[in-house]
Amino acid sequence: LDAECLSKMATILGRDEDSRQLANDYEQMKKLINSKLWNEKDGIYENLLWDGEFSHRLSPTCFYPLFAGVASPYQAERLVKEHLLNPEEFWGTYVIPSISRNDPAFPDQFYWRGSIWGLTNYMVYQGLKRYKFDLTSFQFAQKSFDLFMDDWGLNQHNNELYLASGGRGKGDPHYTFGALLPL
Repeated sequence: LDAECLSKMATILGRDEDSRQLANDYEQMKKLINSKLWNEKDGIYENLLWDGEFSHRLSPTCFYPLFAGVASPYQAERLVKEHLLNPEEFWGTYVIPSISRNDPAFPDQFYWRGSIWGLTNYMVYQGLKRYKFDLTSFQFAQKSFDLFMDDWGLNQHNNELYLASGGRGKGDPHYTFGALLPL
């Protein structure tokens, strides 16, 4: 996404060679991400372990290729329908937990083991909008807004993170990127 945005900026600034190089970098990164991180069997982008095998521990990072415009329409459809909207993995009253709901670490609800972060929600939401998943992006935004407002209404906190199971705020009660949830 950085290379794509920088390429557009270079075009506006009249730096055509920089724009071409950055656009080329973007295309090369898209190819690498799709060839290395897309798991066709699972229908999702997965992180790689040091031994080259896929990690089947799913997190919001699996959806970042939507934000960056890397996924094909086919891949985007699978990501959203098979995983994001799957209540056993990510969908629920509050979204999007930092690890899938069916992961053994999810019940911990501690930092990156199940909590919800404003920044990760914002990036996944922007990816949904980019691929024109209009209804899903609306529902995702509403769930993010409700999560923020439930705690704001009680405590006037803009939390660092929220619990996916219950929505209560945790961490720093006044943290800047918590405000991305209602945004």
